[in-house]
Amino acid sequence: MGFPGGSVKARNAARSAVVFVCLALLGSLARAAAQDVRIYEPASSWESPELVSTTNESLWFTEPAAGRYRARSFYYTGLLGEGCFYVISIFHWRYSLFDDWGMAIVASDAEGHRFVHEGRIRGLEVAESMESQSIRFGENIIESEGATSRIRLHVGEFRCDLTLRSLLPPWTPGDGYAILGANRDAYLRKAVPVPLAETSGTLCIGETTITAGGWSYGDRSLTVAPLGELAFAGSAFRVFSERIPGNGEPWSLALLDYTSVGRREGRRIPMLLVAHGSEWILTSREYRISYEGPMLEAATPFSRPTRIHLSADSRGFSLEGDFVPERLVASSDVFEELPALVRGVASLFLERPVLVRMFGRFVGTLRNPDGTVESLRLAGQGDYFTVR
Repeated sequence: MGFPGGSVKARNAARSAVVFVCLALLGSLARAAAQDVRIYEPASSWESPELVSTTNESLWFTEPAAGRYRARSFYYTGLLGEGCFYVISIFHWRYSLFDDWGMAIVASDAEGHRFVHEGRIRGLEVAESMESQSIRFGENIIESEGATSRIRLHVGEFRCDLTLRSLLPPWTPGDGYAILGANRDAYLRKAVPVPLAETSGTLCIGETTITAGGWSYGDRSLTVAPLGELAFAGSAFRVFSERIPGNGEPWSLALLDYTSVGRREGRRIPMLLVAHGSEWILTSREYRISYEGPMLEAATPFSRPTRIHLSADSRGFSLEGDFVPERLVASSDVFEELPALVRGVASLFLERPVLVRMFGRFVGTLRNPDGTVESLRLAGQGDYFTVR
C-alpha cells in the first residue's frame, strides 16, 4: 500500500521516517532482549577471584520458584589415584505437586572396577540444613564445616567415607546468577564451595577398597524456569594433577560450558577455573572451545567428541590444551530416571537430556605473566550432554 496524496519528495520522506522508526524500535527491542540476559555479572569480579566472599545463602539456594520448574544439584568429583575417579551428585527437583530427591554415583578405577547408580532416593527421608551445609538420608551424609567437607555414603555395592580439606575458599562466578529471561522467569545459579580440596579416606566398589589420596572439586547449581523452556547442550570436565612424589602443589582445571537449546536457544553459560594449590591462576568467561568428532559409542545410541580443545587468556596467563576422553564410563537418558508420572508429563513439555560420562586427560601448557611455561598433564572425569 502506498502513501496517499502529496509529492514524490514528501512520500519518500514519509517512507524514510517509517523505516527509521521501525529500525529504532527493532534496535530498542534487541537492546531490551540483551538486557534480559545477564551471565554471572559483574565482569570485574572474574579478574580477582581471591576477593570473592560468600555466605551460607549464596552457597545453598533456598529461594522459592512458584509456578516454575526448580532443580538443585550438589555435585562432587575427584581423582583419587592413577585412573581412579568418582562423581557424586545429589539432586532435588520440584514442580507443582512433584517434589523428589535423587542421586547419581559413578566410580571407576584403572583396573576396570566400576559402579554406576542413578535414581530416586527411595524409602528415606532427606533432611537438609543451610546452617550446617548438610544433607542427610538414613546413615548417609554430605556436610561441610569451615574448610572441611565429609561425604559418607553406602548405596548397593558402593561405599565411601571421604574427607575433603579445601585449599581455596568457596567462590561464586560473579553474583552467581545467569539470568536468561525477562523478570528473572528463567535463570541458573552456580556456586563452587570446594574449588580444590585434598582428599583422604576410602572408597569401595564391591570387594575392591581404594585408599583415597588425591584431589576433589565440588559445586552447586539451581535451575529455575517455566516448564519446558530451558534445556542445555555442552560439555564439562574437572581434571587434576596426579598425586605422586615430587609432583609439587596440585593443579586443577574445571570447565563448564553450557548453551541453551529449545525455546530459549543460544544463551551460552561459560565458566573456567584454574588453580594451583592455594593460589587462583584464572577464572574466566572468555575462552575458546572447539570439538573434534563426534564418535558413536559402541553398544549405545550416544555419541561423544574425540577431543575438546581449550584456549584462554586471562590475568596475564595464557592456557592452551586438549581434553581427550580415554574411556566411556556411563551414559544415561535423564528421562528414564524420573518417576513414571513425572516422565509422562515431562515428555510433553521438555527436551530429552542425554548425558555421557567419560574419563580423560587434559594435556597442555600454561604461559605465566613472566613468560615461563608450565606443562600440564591432568586427569579426571568429563561430561558431554545433548538433547534428543
